[in-house]
Amino acid sequence: MEFRVEDVLKLSSLKKAVVLSGEKYLHKVVKGSTIMEAPDITDWLIGGELILTSLYPIRFFNEQEQKQFIAKLAEKEISALVIKNHRFVNEIPQSIIDEGEKCKLPIIQIPKEVPYVDILYPVMGEILNTQVKKLQYYKEIHDQFTALSLADESPEKIIETLEKLIGNPVALFDRNFFCLASTLPYLTNFEIIEKYYHFDKTEEMKFPHYRQIVKYLEQKEKIGHQIVVPIETINHIKTYLLIGEMNKPLEELDFIAVENAATSLSLELVKKFAVAEVNKRFKNDLLEQLIEGKIPSNILYQDANLIGWDIEGSFAVVLFKISKNNESISLKQVKRGISKGNEETLLHEAIYQYVPDAIIGSKSGLKVVLWKVDIEDREWLIKIKERVSTILDLVKRQDNEIIIQVGIGTLSEHINNISESYIKAQDALEFGDVLNGKESITSYSELGVFRMLGQFTNSEELKTFIPPSLQTLLNYQHTNKTDLLTTLKVFLQCNQNATKASQLLFIHHKTAVYRIERIKEITGMNFDDAEEMLLVQIGLKITELLEREKIHKY
Repeated sequence: MEFRVEDVLKLSSLKKAVVLSGEKYLHKVVKGSTIMEAPDITDWLIGGELILTSLYPIRFFNEQEQKQFIAKLAEKEISALVIKNHRFVNEIPQSIIDEGEKCKLPIIQIPKEVPYVDILYPVMGEILNTQVKKLQYYKEIHDQFTALSLADESPEKIIETLEKLIGNPVALFDRNFFCLASTLPYLTNFEIIEKYYHFDKTEEMKFPHYRQIVKYLEQKEKIGHQIVVPIETINHIKTYLLIGEMNKPLEELDFIAVENAATSLSLELVKKFAVAEVNKRFKNDLLEQLIEGKIPSNILYQDANLIGWDIEGSFAVVLFKISKNNESISLKQVKRGISKGNEETLLHEAIYQYVPDAIIGSKSGLKVVLWKVDIEDREWLIKIKERVSTILDLVKRQDNEIIIQVGIGTLSEHINNISESYIKAQDALEFGDVLNGKESITSYSELGVFRMLGQFTNSEELKTFIPPSLQTLLNYQHTNKTDLLTTLKVFLQCNQNATKASQLLFIHHKTAVYRIERIKEITGMNFDDAEEMLLVQIGLKITELLEREKIHKY
């Protein structure tokens, strides 16, 4: 579509023209044409001009000055230098030709009988015709994509339209490069070999973009080229429009189509985001009422049907608690669409990717998932844990500063009883923090005796379960009390193996033995009494719970 130097040479007036240098660069685009009247012409050039000259303005230049002049023209990125000699300069200096070749600048010699107007007028006419055609094409494409937006067509329809216009397959990816839609299945299965963030043939495209070389894994590892256009939506969340140059390289008119498609997709994604936010609030309100047991069955089924929830069957509540190690966000994370406070979005996307049929919402700062379960599957809990681990791995790959703890409730055979599973999931989350740490995946069924402790809301009642021997150690007023408590915990965790305990505590074996003997002296504990040791272990966990409660209170 562009008018290039090679097209200029096809003009009837230039049949006898001779290319003296830069023959490999005749593809340069011609954006204008002018006659060189003075040697300071380089001060007024903007790039892309076809310069016509008789060399009269520089007839007195020495060889070095001639080279510098050609270098300046090349620096200004003119398309070509057309010289008509014999009138003022009998022969074109070899220094000019050599410098033109060096600077990748086409230098063309024309016969003296060819008037400049026979070149100027046709060139300007072709340039204007090209611009008119481009404007007409732009309007047609713009109208086409505007019609798609007004008709509320899906992103799939937009990329299908783009594929027809550019003759190459197209795909749409989310921020995690998970494919949302594609016009060709194997386009999405590739391995990146190299990326180019600056590529001359696409430099006029207004949308930020990059080019990459890939290996298609389903096509006998065929090597191909792709253009990737990041499309930013609300909250810096990006999607990626990907064009595979499988049938032909993209040309200028193709990029007009790509730009309009990117604009339509951006508008469509913003619209979908707005609708999704309203929809999410409605769903979240319904979910809150459901897990609190506040919604009658007839209204529940009516509203669930309205929003497309499948609430038949059995469910278990899975709670995700999000926190961060470090509040700072790196520049790399911002480019990928990760911002402060956006951790919930990352988690939501990961859950939806791996459990698309789950009912997802939020309550009290927790991500709530109603996980559909096959009641006849005895390994349902194991499968949930495996899938949760996969979800957490995906989130970690996006932002390794995010800490997520998970609590899994009991199985509810009917959606109306889901509130009980929610309460049990809360217990699993709370006790899981103490038992297994802040990045644990804990189910209610694993809590054992701690399920009973969850029924006590009064701290004083919980204290009554701490055995007297342990209470004596807790009341011990000495600087080494903390060391003794820590040693006791680890010693019991190691099944009363002092050697293992010393290794975990990074102390000498004799130091561990000494501390255990001191604990016996202070408390009178009988380490051979299995029942007493069980009570001590429970008491230690209760102590941790009470300490944690005290921290949260303040």
